[in-house]
Amino acid sequence: MRRTLAVAILALFVGTACAAFAAETARHQIVLRKYVVTDQQGLGGEVFHLLVPKEWRFSGGVSWNTNKIPPEVIIAYTITSPDGRSVIEQFPATYMFWSQNAMLQQGHMQMGFTILQPMGAADFLKNTYLRYRRPNASDVRVVDSQNLEELAKYSLQVNQYMDNVFAQISPPQFPYELRSDAAHVKFEYTEGGRKFVEDFTAVVDYLIITTSSLYGPVQSVDWTPVVSSFRAPAEDFDRNITAYKIVVASRQDNPRWGVEHVRLLATVTREQLRQQEAIFQRMQQIHKTLTEIDDMIYEGYQRRSAAYDHMFDNYIQGLRGVDTYRDPVNNYRVEIPVGYENAWTNGTDYVFSDSPSFDPNVSSNQNWHKMKREQR
Repeated sequence: MRRTLAVAILALFVGTACAAFAAETARHQIVLRKYVVTDQQGLGGEVFHLLVPKEWRFSGGVSWNTNKIPPEVIIAYTITSPDGRSVIEQFPATYMFWSQNAMLQQGHMQMGFTILQPMGAADFLKNTYLRYRRPNASDVRVVDSQNLEELAKYSLQVNQYMDNVFAQISPPQFPYELRSDAAHVKFEYTEGGRKFVEDFTAVVDYLIITTSSLYGPVQSVDWTPVVSSFRAPAEDFDRNITAYKIVVASRQDNPRWGVEHVRLLATVTREQLRQQEAIFQRMQQIHKTLTEIDDMIYEGYQRRSAAYDHMFDNYIQGLRGVDTYRDPVNNYRVEIPVGYENAWTNGTDYVFSDSPSFDPNVSSNQNWHKMKREQR
């Protein structure tokens, strides 16, 4: 069940003013576009959206591994700077398992799990993940490491909510406990003769299950690290770190897709579907019949989400430092790092400037609307 829940809980300035407002060439403003990621293979609809700096390239998105039962959703993407040197990356989730029971280890290995003793998020990044993702790195040095307690709390509460949705359809068979941890670690290393700086953030969710055996209670741990990073040559890191902060702060997941995904997984688990064709027929049926989440579940999500968002805002605003603006054209919220006094949109692109007198309408043939900063 942990594997099925892990991932579930788990947009350019146009016209003659493009060059004048480009993030890479202008000191006082940055231009962004909303990018919407959709599920084209499985359930359909928006999965999440975020803001991407103009001229940075987005690649990847959402895919499904239909060779597994239940089918596994994979969320992975890169956002690359115009020169190709700086990369923001969301890595696929990795699935770990640990138990002293050799038979359980063997069974999980056959299902594609990595057998590894559980560890905290910071230790996982330092001791395992960097070596796995950057095997050719040398002269590795930890520049900064920080536990992200508020992010861990937020992840745990979202997992608990999704777990309740899952249990309504497929009740658990054994006692279990949910835990979460989060951290960021910044590394400096040499690769291909060049010095790089890479800042990793990991959220690790744990499902601890207790079962009975002839020798007494046996504990097993399914744990799932979800990792993102910003990597750049050392001389470019500070210049492009704002882009990373914007992408992270602006991502908004679609709760409807998330709940629909969990309900699909729970249904497949309960019915123990074995044929891939039958699984996808069921997926399409659920997509047609669950175009709207029932009021009770969605209202419950909204109530909890308001509390989670307030807590997570404290994390984002405190750790990353962001302000929230209201887009008057599309009527939604946009979050970016603090320090920009002027915010404008034409309904597609966004321009932010730290100059109080900045007005894109002066040098553009587009119709720009000023956005108001929301009070915290």
